[in-house]
Amino acid sequence: MKLQWQAYKELELIPDSAPEPKTNRLNGLLLNYFWRSLINALAQEHFYEQRRDYFERCWAIDYTDPYTTGHADQLKKLLTLMN
Repeated sequence: MKLQWQAYKELELIPDSAPEPKTNRLNGLLLNYFWRSLINALAQEHFYEQRRDYFERCWAIDYTDPYTTGHADQLKKLLTLMN
């Protein structure tokens, strides 16, 4: 922490008489853990939402000729998507 504090003091023009802040490692670790958990949860949600939207676009039925699409074609499409 000493090197970071020295660099911060120089960049922010803090006088040398200012004491170095005391750190509580446990609070920092807990905050870091919760922050990373939140970011990971949001990233996973975004990933699954994007994948779901992609599958829905791929699975969309061609409405120009709806009666020619058979179950075999839908099965092929499903197997292609799963591959």
